[in-house]
Amino acid sequence: METLVTFNDLAQAQIVKAALEDAGIAAFIPDELTAQNAPPFVWAGGGFRLQVPEADADAARALLAAIERDGGYDA
Repeated sequence: METLVTFNDLAQAQIVKAALEDAGIAAFIPDELTAQNAPPFVWAGGGFRLQVPEADADAARALLAAIERDGGYDA
């Protein structure tokens, strides 16, 4: 798995994860459950990592770039 981006906000990470999955790219937030059970550990690790399989990393980066061009993750 390759980390594409790290978010400070779990909701943003989940939105982008959903966009990747909608495009057929498997995505994973490895710290998602940690946030529910032990939030301080997520911040100690730097936030919420969004990961994809290495084989899909280039396509995922292209999609993330398109999302940013269209107004960003909050759009």
